Amino acid sequence: MAKNYIATTKAIKIESKNHAAWLENRKAGIGSSEVASIVGLNPYESKYQLWLRKTGQTPAKEETFFMKAGHYLEDAVARFFEDESGYTVIKRSASDDIYVHPDYEWARVSPDRTYWLTGTRNDEKGILECKTTQREIDPDNIPPYWFTQVQYQLGVMGRKRAAIAWLSAGRVFDYREIEFVPDYFNWLMEQVEEFYTVNVLGGVEPEVTTVEDVLYKYPKSSTTFVEAPDEIAQAIASIKEKKEIKKALEEEIEELEGKVKVCLGEAESLNYQGSVLATWKSAKDSLKFDEKAFKAANPELWDKYVKTVPGSRRFLVK
Repeated sequence: MAKNYIATTKAIKIESKNHAAWLENRKAGIGSSEVASIVGLNPYESKYQLWLRKTGQTPAKEETFFMKAGHYLEDAVARFFEDESGYTVIKRSASDDIYVHPDYEWARVSPDRTYWLTGTRNDEKGILECKTTQREIDPDNIPPYWFTQVQYQLGVMGRKRAAIAWLSAGRVFDYREIEFVPDYFNWLMEQVEEFYTVNVLGGVEPEVTTVEDVLYKYPKSSTTFVEAPDEIAQAIASIKEKKEIKKALEEEIEELEGKVKVCLGEAESLNYQGSVLATWKSAKDSLKFDEKAFKAANPELWDKYVKTVPGSRRFLVK
């Protein structure tokens, strides 16, 4: 019989004194932004890469400009959500608090905001996840990792409804309300519990599934070989076939571009009935460091500042 992870009591709230304390509290379990990696739905991080990070084999993610901007813009997204939905966002919910599942201390979430589902200010609250993206998002087909993140938050906090609100390229705002799906949450919790207990605490290495995983595990190749299964041999044959098609297309494009360039001559713009079809402009002169000449003239200085850069793995189809 499948295990039921749905909480029957409220989540345990951990108040963080500062952002550093919040980051430390997150390490004690699996957060909602990490769940999609475990179930293979995060396009930016695999289960193996998450395992490396959770076990301290790779450093914690550094906050990028885009991540910082997303955090700063949460208030703006929340205000847009209030304007468009009519709901009232709970201002005090914009804090570095963590909610822990009452029965599973490794299940930890920290939603961006919560909002009142009714105007009575009772305990009927929804979870609001604020997103900033450069992509165009279809409200009827939101990214699976967004949906997964919110389902995990709902289940851990014992809530029934949520909303994902997003600002696309700073120009378009939209949102989508989400209902809690108990079966999906139970499946997520099952996968997360196995990952945390077996892989993180138990030290069992997850399967390598992506090219990035392979490069993390094997940055250098060894002088060995593996026998290709039929599926991989067929993939190689397909690669060769498609490369031939690509080569033929590139040659055709080069020939066509040559005709256009001959037509242009010394002109930099090709027009047709008032519209610009193509340009062929001269680039500005630039400076280039003559590495070979510098090395010959200053060998001692060259040796002082030159450093070895690890070689990357090169993939070739024979």
